[in-house]
Amino acid sequence: MNTMCDRKWGLVRVVVCVVVAVTIQCSRAWAQDSPPSATSMEQLEEVTFAIPAQGLRSALTVFVEQSGWRLRYNDETVEGRQGHGVAGAMSPEAALKELLAGTDIGARIEEPRTAVLTSESTSPSQATSLTTDAEKSQPVKVPEIMVKDVKERGYVAESQTTATKSDIPLIETPQSITVITRKRMEAQEVNTMAGALRYTAGVQAETFGYEPRFTWLRFRGFDATTDGLFKDGLQLRNPGFALGYNLEPYGAEQVDILRGPSSFLYGQGSPGGLLNYISKRPTTTSLRELQFLVGNFGRYEGRMDLGGRLTDSDTFSYRLTGLFRESGTQFDHVPNDRVYIAPALTWRINSDTQITFFANYQKDTLGSSQGYPADGSLRFNRNGHIVGHRFTGQPGVDRYDRVESSFGYEFQHQLPGSWSFLQKFRYNQTRVDDLTVYSNSFDSDLRTVQRGAFGSFGSLTSFALDNQIQGAFATGPLHHRVVGGLDFQRIGVHSRQTFSAASPIDIFNPHDFGASFLAPPTFLDQQTTQFQTGLYVQDQIKFMDHWLLTVGGRHDWTSNKIRNNLTGLTSEQDDQKATGRAALTYLFDSGFAPYASWSTFFLPSIGMNASGQPFTPETGRQYEFGLKYQPPGTRSLFTVALFDLTRENFVQFDPGTFLPVQRGKARSRGLELEGLMSFKS
Repeated sequence: MNTMCDRKWGLVRVVVCVVVAVTIQCSRAWAQDSPPSATSMEQLEEVTFAIPAQGLRSALTVFVEQSGWRLRYNDETVEGRQGHGVAGAMSPEAALKELLAGTDIGARIEEPRTAVLTSESTSPSQATSLTTDAEKSQPVKVPEIMVKDVKERGYVAESQTTATKSDIPLIETPQSITVITRKRMEAQEVNTMAGALRYTAGVQAETFGYEPRFTWLRFRGFDATTDGLFKDGLQLRNPGFALGYNLEPYGAEQVDILRGPSSFLYGQGSPGGLLNYISKRPTTTSLRELQFLVGNFGRYEGRMDLGGRLTDSDTFSYRLTGLFRESGTQFDHVPNDRVYIAPALTWRINSDTQITFFANYQKDTLGSSQGYPADGSLRFNRNGHIVGHRFTGQPGVDRYDRVESSFGYEFQHQLPGSWSFLQKFRYNQTRVDDLTVYSNSFDSDLRTVQRGAFGSFGSLTSFALDNQIQGAFATGPLHHRVVGGLDFQRIGVHSRQTFSAASPIDIFNPHDFGASFLAPPTFLDQQTTQFQTGLYVQDQIKFMDHWLLTVGGRHDWTSNKIRNNLTGLTSEQDDQKATGRAALTYLFDSGFAPYASWSTFFLPSIGMNASGQPFTPETGRQYEFGLKYQPPGTRSLFTVALFDLTRENFVQFDPGTFLPVQRGKARSRGLELEGLMSFKS
């Protein structure tokens, strides 16, 4: 036991030492690299650039990351243009001119580290508006790794950060991914996370139909509800279905769906894929949105989304998103009430450093979805048809109450040269109080239904920390974009579950809700503690302006401890595993990008077999071949992906003994087709 504890605390000390060391280095760089006071000095500084030839919009993004400058321009100015490759040490001003070579776009230095881009076709009034009304222009800032001003083209996002933890164009991402933008969610009038995923290839989010309590996630045929949900790049784990998450879609700036294994960057998780919910960010432009909605089943809902600067400068900006809903559902006695509030604040300390604070509070008052016997709902029943809104539970007893709150931050610092540092942290608390009376099977009269009562009471606390360093450089004809990091998370869960039989009811009598009963006895009461520490690195290498090689690897150390409060027994399990990915992409000038990738994953299998031996970690691999097509100058993206995914040491329940067993392999193969297009108004 002491050895195991020492090992856990050893991992914690490693994380703390690395974070402290990086923070000290960032502080030194910040203190030593004070911004010049004159524009001329800004023009004389030299930076080592490594910008491959590519679309102008993405090339300008790389320029901003490597130089630390700001650029202002209208979308129409850069739409459909190609950027010239830049490599070597030079001043940012010279690099920008070389980048724009061959286009009709010029750069005008207006402020230190700030340039305005205008084309020869831009009218004088448009050029003036660029410099005097910055809020209406398109800003590109010091890299904000998760979302950079939400660079989207209607329903088609230009780039993402989930698949590679670096901001690259979707066409260059060697993996099947869907980005659901804010505009798309608004157009589809999305009210649930499950609703947002309805038109996503390879994803099933309504496995059992309508479900107000939480979001089921199934990617490429495999369930990912307990370990496939992420928020702002940090995992929201749900060990053993102790509690459920159902994030508010109105608070999301976008939702990234990454299909296939991602252990090489994120550690233990579902092999089928993951969902990354990206929160709304503070904005320097004024935002004032109020909504009042009325709907079916007595739904009344108010929403607000406020944002802007707190001062005359961009130093402080904020975002405040909120929602209040009182509503019934398609089932009698099943509410769908929610209170949601999410403030965010960004402090731009200087041109190289900023920090964004996030918080959220969500309170749900819900009920369970209803299941009916097949006879009378799907099949003929001589007694009639069961009405679709029939509540089979116990009014005043059934409930599903959840309170979730979190606090976190993202700290970003531009290091010397083309390197940057990002630290993300989140502390999360969730409590669930659930008691459900549900219908089971008919008696011989085909009208009396037997029922059971199930209770689930859980509380979870967790914190997650991810430290990332990324940069770009060139080695001869090879242009590298490297990202590496160290992450850590700890999760503590207390779960208590109860069960008993409940009185039967006549399901065809709308006034029969059964007799009262005592609280069900407890059959499970356990405390689960999980640790995960991971070290990862990835390099994207572009050569000959068309070939893109992506290679990466990660090593994880995990620890799981389960204490049975009913028996007093404790089981512990430590695992470690290395995973990796390799992918090759070819970028055609016509907009086609075929790719081939190979990746591995691992997922600790919690529990023991019938002999009392702990399960070995689940492992596996995936081969994926795909083709992406983005016609130049259009706002569209079409993708095809063919995959072969294998899981080994897969845990299943033996139908004879109802005990978990590890049996061989599970395999999923398929073809995914997806197309998105935004039409100009």
